[in-house]
Amino acid sequence: MALFVILGQYIIAVSSLYGSLLMAAGSWMLSRKMLGSDDLSGEALQVSLYKGAAGRFLLMLAGLMLGFWLGLSLPAIAGGMFAAQLLFYVASLMRYRTEMRSKGEDLG
Repeated sequence: MALFVILGQYIIAVSSLYGSLLMAAGSWMLSRKMLGSDDLSGEALQVSLYKGAAGRFLLMLAGLMLGFWLGLSLPAIAGGMFAAQLLFYVASLMRYRTEMRSKGEDLG
């Protein structure tokens, strides 16, 4: 995004930021759903996750429609969504590795 700002491509920069924030909102919804599912049975958990997935899908559709209505670049929004998802993936891998190392040290 900073590169697009430097190049003067403000619509693309804002669009990619918007896509990143849209993906962050979906991830936040998922984490809320997971935190609230501790005391659910297996079947109730499955239903809860399906409902959450449907809600996140509708959020993404509404967000894309709003971005289009605001005149943002849909490919740049998708790029921001991809970049955010990649960042979340890398961050979770790093966290997982840290947790596994600490468990390995405790066991050994």
